[in-house]
Amino acid sequence: MKKILTLILTLISLTSFAQSIETITEKISDKICECISDDLKEYSEVKPEFNRCYDKEFNFIFNIVDSTEHKILVKNGALEKVKNGIIPTLNEKCEKIRKLIKSDLENSTELATKNPCPTNFDSKDLRKIKKRNGEIVAFNGLVTNVHTAHNDKPYYQVKLQGGKTIWITSLVKSGFEKEGKTLRILGYISEVGNDEIAKKYNDSDFHILAFCVIEMDNKQMAMMPGSELQIKEWMNGTIPKSEK
Repeated sequence: MKKILTLILTLISLTSFAQSIETITEKISDKICECISDDLKEYSEVKPEFNRCYDKEFNFIFNIVDSTEHKILVKNGALEKVKNGIIPTLNEKCEKIRKLIKSDLENSTELATKNPCPTNFDSKDLRKIKKRNGEIVAFNGLVTNVHTAHNDKPYYQVKLQGGKTIWITSLVKSGFEKEGKTLRILGYISEVGNDEIAKKYNDSDFHILAFCVIEMDNKQMAMMPGSELQIKEWMNGTIPKSEK
């Protein structure tokens, strides 16, 4: 009984810690979002503006949080978790950035591009997936199974055109990864290797490292920061090449 009680208390403590980290991350992200200029025209302009606002706001993070959160932040690894969560939170919740992402997608679609965000992968390509290891592929997938990875990003399974399935390890935290949703995914073919989460759920040797996701119902996009040029190329009708 004592061991069970200890385990329960440990789980409660871990859950509380994770929730506190998320709250702190949202607080600092909100401050950075407020700081970011309203005059940006393209998503590619976000990076230097983010760097400016990050330096301005993160240096004063202890002035933003309350006394309880202050105690959380001084724990080992807490600040790093907050840092890692800021950009995904901004991409998901900062309306200024979401508008820029949506505008980039719409502008590319409205231009002379006949086939924005094309696909090049479906069920039949699984037969030769080993030969394509490291390539960038794009495809539509119906989300059939969702789990959470150690980095709080989703690890999920999708059904491809043709009926077969493949697992996705997400490099973005979009919030689109829900069972029954159809997504268009851009990512690298990768061997599972020693990924513990992947080996737990994935019975194949490969999965996709997704760095851009489009929710097909409303055409909202989430992308990994730093991949803007690749995404722009994709939106203009060409699947980007990987650097092997």
